[in-house]
Amino acid sequence: MPQLPFDLATVDWTTVAIFSGIAFLAALVGNAIAFGSRFFGAILTAVFFAVFYVAWVYWLAAIAMPPAAAPPV
Repeated sequence: MPQLPFDLATVDWTTVAIFSGIAFLAALVGNAIAFGSRFFGAILTAVFFAVFYVAWVYWLAAIAMPPAAAPPV
């Protein structure tokens, strides 16, 4: 395998799996309600991915992980 510009051991595979799952879920929902139109399905998939991404990263993260306290001086 050729030299990669990064080390695969440093990749956060949990985040990759979560975002892949979000994309898969968005694709399922978008194509399920697309009424047979591939273009409309692709648009819905992009919209649902954006909604799921924002919900996961910003809304759920804010609930699960409150802001950290200031470092001690």
